[in-house]
Amino acid sequence: MANRTQVSPGGAIASGVFMGAIGTLAVLIALGAFGEGRLSDGTPTWVGVAAGLAFVAGGLAMIVGYGIAGGVGPDGSLPPGTPLAVYIVQSALGVGIASMLALIASWVAFGPGVRHFKGTGLFFGDAVNEAIGRTVFGIGAVLVWLFVAALLVINIKQVGRRSRQM
Repeated sequence: MANRTQVSPGGAIASGVFMGAIGTLAVLIALGAFGEGRLSDGTPTWVGVAAGLAFVAGGLAMIVGYGIAGGVGPDGSLPPGTPLAVYIVQSALGVGIASMLALIASWVAFGPGVRHFKGTGLFFGDAVNEAIGRTVFGIGAVLVWLFVAALLVINIKQVGRRSRQM
């Protein structure tokens, strides 16, 4: 019996379409297509749109990476011989997803308005004060933006390397 560690192209396309549909629904809700929407008070529309677009991009990344390119190699990169355009699209989707997450975390940490946080566990009670919540999200936002910058640099280098190999 074959060892299947990757999703099939058909499964990737189905999963990608499902993720894209969820993201599209989130975008439409944020834009008020179904009435008032379900964003919490004070949350700008763009935050809901960014969250939805992260899902749409994730779905597209599944379709491109597994449905079109055929999966990943042992090192996690697209297989050898993948067309440069496919590699560029996949790289842009990855940077886009990480950027959407960084934007949302940045708004939670640094955006205007009051934030309400809840926590559990040893250090935090049921209500975590706003300063602690914003600090945690601020640290996370900075780390995700550093990840985005590193991802962008790595992808640019890899695109350059792949384009010279062709």
